[in-house]
Amino acid sequence: MVISGFPSNQRITISRTGGKTSPAQVDAQGNLNAKNLRDGTYNVKPRNGGRGSNVTCKDAPAPVSVNIADADLVATKPNTPTVNCSQATPVTFEGTLSGTGTGDIKVVWVSSDTGKRSEPMMKFTGPSTKTPAFVVNAPARANPAEPRPTVKAQLLVPRQGSEQGVSSAVFTVTLHCEAGT
Repeated sequence: MVISGFPSNQRITISRTGGKTSPAQVDAQGNLNAKNLRDGTYNVKPRNGGRGSNVTCKDAPAPVSVNIADADLVATKPNTPTVNCSQATPVTFEGTLSGTGTGDIKVVWVSSDTGKRSEPMMKFTGPSTKTPAFVVNAPARANPAEPRPTVKAQLLVPRQGSEQGVSSAVFTVTLHCEAGT
């Protein structure tokens, strides 16, 4: 939807009937190109008060059509057989999503034992797409008599649109420690 005819750089409010209100500002030419709006009737008015105008938006882009069927993950680092367990060790997890369709989706990485969480957006191009990596630090141990450090991660794809959410199994990495660490 392109809105025009306002004084340059004027602050405006866009309200969808039955929906939410959003602030915006027109450009130096008094125009605003509003993108990714849902079909509906919008009221556009100056933020400092005054009368508004109703604008109808039709033929909005179709919603993203992605159906994620499965989420798998692996640990790719550390890539050495043993590590110095007296210091924190970064562990890298990578995921693969399987499904149909294409579009931008949100994935959620969670490490329940460290409390770390990441929610990146990604482009799913189907039928199988790699996710952004997730790095969690396995804790250091104070002395070699303590149990070997472990770290857990899980990959989730929350419910998006009418699709059901999916999640991987919780993946646990137990480090192999160098002698004496």
